[in-house]
Amino acid sequence: FTALETAQKQVLLKNPEGFAGTFITEVKNILANHIAARLHFIKGERDANLNDLDKLFPPEKHDLQRNIEQTGPASLYDAISADSDVERTFIQRLDRDQQVIFYFKFPSAFRIHLPKVIGAYNPDWGIGRYDMGKNKVVLYLVRETKGTTNLDALHFPQEKRKIQCASAFFKALDVDYRPITANTADWWTTMPL
Repeated sequence: FTALETAQKQVLLKNPEGFAGTFITEVKNILANHIAARLHFIKGERDANLNDLDKLFPPEKHDLQRNIEQTGPASLYDAISADSDVERTFIQRLDRDQQVIFYFKFPSAFRIHLPKVIGAYNPDWGIGRYDMGKNKVVLYLVRETKGTTNLDALHFPQEKRKIQCASAFFKALDVDYRPITANTADWWTTMPL
């Protein structure tokens, strides 16, 4: 308390709960940033909850959310709930891309468990795409659609941290992961974060 300037002491004494709340929030943010920048994953056993694909991807899905976007033949479902214009535009791009073999939006039940200070992560898209340049029949991709690829420009700091952690998670599994915008020209290529 003695190291604080007079103005800081007055703010602290005027609203100690507010000061404590701000202090705790800042400490949590610093801790979360530290963890996200240094978190590593080791490939191990699969999560038992992810083994039941029928529960994750039922033959028929009743989505109660608004913003339903009709999809093309490569989609797992006839329609997908688009959370934003970015997702809506990306769905349209996937439907026009003749090299996309299949795509789906990850269900909300598909969660990557991260440290509690960061929170669980639910990726956006799983995509199978034929890559003529590499002469591979199917290239499996996981893409996260955002309004920008500049992680520092994201609206919420938690988004950046979750994307950093997801990058480490999918790297450990050798799955091609990348945040993109709806208009990223080469969305299928690998780009390091």
